Amino acid sequence: MKTPILLKVLQISATKANPNFNKTASRKDDGGFTLLEVLVIALIIGIFSSIAAPSWQGFITRQRVRTVNDRVLQTLRTAQSEAKRTKRDITVTFNPTDPPTVTINPTNPATNPPLQTALTTTPPIQTVTFDGGGEIKPGTITLSTNKPLPSITFNYQGNITSPLIESSTPPQITDGFRVTVAPARGGGKQCVIVETLLGAMRTAEGNDPVTGCP
Repeated sequence: MKTPILLKVLQISATKANPNFNKTASRKDDGGFTLLEVLVIALIIGIFSSIAAPSWQGFITRQRVRTVNDRVLQTLRTAQSEAKRTKRDITVTFNPTDPPTVTINPTNPATNPPLQTALTTTPPIQTVTFDGGGEIKPGTITLSTNKPLPSITFNYQGNITSPLIESSTPPQITDGFRVTVAPARGGGKQCVIVETLLGAMRTAEGNDPVTGCP
């Protein structure tokens, strides 16, 4: 008879020690999400993702174009500086491959060989691939020039030489030497323009015929 009495005492003691036991257990059982709540959350996430994805993709595309365009400008300035430093002609040739590349070649000013011969017989000083260090995947960026021959030559003074001189009285580049970088699937483009015989350069963007990249 003593055992049931002892059990009764233990039950009463446990209840007094935790008077909210039943309420706590009930709250634990009620925790979590219902299927409807999970579906609503998934729907909201999907809506926000569909809104944000195009903006994010557009931002990434603009960054890729800007990265390549900056590298084009840097390459042209490097070639111009190298021509001044070494006192020889330096030719920069852009190759619209995928991904685009550019070669920087020395040209012998004493013999002054034709441009095509110089490019094929003289080892390049440098070859640059416009892929952002491997971050820009093939098929995302295109590169083009506004001249039939996609090359430009700087002489020992850093000035532009023929065949880009299109008017001899006075000598000038009628529409500059322009390298245009654009997304492969359409979008905003940027360009680098060598606009004077002294080799002055500037960057531009958009389709404006005066201030942009027509």
